[in-house]
Amino acid sequence: MSRVVSRGTKPEKCVTQALRAAGLRFYTHRRSLPGNPDIVFPERRLAVFVNGCFWHWHGCIRCRMPSSNQRYWRKKIAKNVERDKKHRVALHQLGWRYMTIWECDLRKGISRCLRVIMDVHGERG
Repeated sequence: MSRVVSRGTKPEKCVTQALRAAGLRFYTHRRSLPGNPDIVFPERRLAVFVNGCFWHWHGCIRCRMPSSNQRYWRKKIAKNVERDKKHRVALHQLGWRYMTIWECDLRKGISRCLRVIMDVHGERG
């Protein structure tokens, strides 16, 4: 587990590259916000999380419980999901909007994810 990274993941890089290519300005990994969002648009008070389907238990095909040590993994993933929920509530209470981009959505095309972000961001063209 020491090799599991929380920053600079492949899905996160794909999203940030697409946002930069679209000319959007943003910050990454704002520690001052609950949940340390991957991408932050402070002027719109929008936090974007780029989540791995397994670690945050999205429910798609990538969410397959390992066959060994299931008790540990169930507890670990349940804590991750609960923590995510707590962070979303805290963001909402601070007046921030949030959205989650799931790792499996990247496989369908980064253009769809970019379109969703731009709709929320208010930069439709």
